[in-house]
Amino acid sequence: MAFQNEFDIPQASFRLARIERGDVCSRSDNLTTLHQHVLRNEESYPGIGKWFESKVLPGIKSGARLGYVGFLDERPVAAAIVKKGQTAKFCHLKIDPEARSKYLGDLFFVIMTLDLRQGTESVRFTLPESLWHEKGDFFKSFSFSTAIPSYRQYRLIDQEFFCQTDFSQLMGASLAKLPNIFGNFKINNHSLLTGAVMALHPRPLEKILSGEKTVEIRARFSQHWEGQRISLYATRPHHSLAGEARIGRVVKGKPDQIWESFGHCLGCDRAEFESYVGQRSEVFAITLDEITPYRDEVPLSQLSHLLGVHLSAPQSYLSLAGNDNWLSAVALSAALQGTISTTKAYRSTVAA
Repeated sequence: MAFQNEFDIPQASFRLARIERGDVCSRSDNLTTLHQHVLRNEESYPGIGKWFESKVLPGIKSGARLGYVGFLDERPVAAAIVKKGQTAKFCHLKIDPEARSKYLGDLFFVIMTLDLRQGTESVRFTLPESLWHEKGDFFKSFSFSTAIPSYRQYRLIDQEFFCQTDFSQLMGASLAKLPNIFGNFKINNHSLLTGAVMALHPRPLEKILSGEKTVEIRARFSQHWEGQRISLYATRPHHSLAGEARIGRVVKGKPDQIWESFGHCLGCDRAEFESYVGQRSEVFAITLDEITPYRDEVPLSQLSHLLGVHLSAPQSYLSLAGNDNWLSAVALSAALQGTISTTKAYRSTVAA
C-alpha cells in the first residue's frame, strides 16, 4: 500500500475492472495486466510472483479471491486482490504515485468491502510499520483502529504490521463514505448521484431497459429534469432498483398530439395509451436515452438492510436532493454492479 501528497489529476478518465473466474479461464487482458502490476513489487516482496501463480490464480478461478485493476486514461495504475471467507483478507493494494488520491484509496477499500458482504465476520491485512505511522488516520477511518507487529514478514525491509476489524464495523464505515466517494465516480456508466428515482411497473420498465420503449408518459412532471440522469425503480412485485437513464426532453401536450409524435416510442398500443390518459387534457412525454440496465436488480429490502435505514418505495418519482437515505441507496446499488469509471478531475490527499 502506498501514499502521496496532494496534487491534481486534470480531467482524468478512470476505469476499474473486476478480475473473476472467466478472466482466469480465458487468460484475459485484464488478468495479464493484474499479473504484471503485481510483479512490479517483486523487489520489496520476494516471491510475490510465485504467490500469484500458486495462490491468486487458483483462488480467483474457484471464487475464493477477486482481483481488481484500475486504469487511468486506459493505462493501468492500480491493482488489488482480496481473499474471501469468514476471516477475509485485503491481500494486495498498490496505486501508482501519479494516480494516488484520497477518493481512489477509499474507493478500493469500499468496493472490496462490498464484495465480502456474504459470510465475512472479520477482515485483516498487513502493511509496513512506516505506512501505519504515516497514514494511520486513513485506516482508522475504516475501523482498523490498531496495528501490531505481524508474526509473518513479507517484506525485505521495514517491520510488517497486522490490522484486523469486525466486518460489521468495516461495512458501516464503508457505507458512510458512499455519497462522498461516489460523487466523483461512475460505475458501469452509472452516475451514482442521479437527480431522481422514477418508479415504473415491471412490464414497461423491462421494455425501457431492452430499448423497446424510449418515452414514458406521466400526468405530471417538470421540465427542470431535462438533461439529468434518473434511477429506475421497479414497483411490485419486484420492489428493486433496476438501472438508470438520462432524461432528454420533457414535452407537454394534448394526448392526441403526444400520441402522434411519440406513439411509436411508447411500447404500447393506442388502446393502452388512451386507457392511461383517460380524460386528461394534457400529459407529459419524457424521452429517455443513455439507458443502462443494472447487471442485477437490487431489492429495496436489501438496500434497507445494508444501510440500516427504512427506505419507503417511491411514488411516481422522488428527488434525491436532501434525501441522504435514498442518495446512499442509489450509490450503493450502482456500486454493487461492478466496473467503475470517471471523467472528473479529482484532488489527491491520501490514498491506500
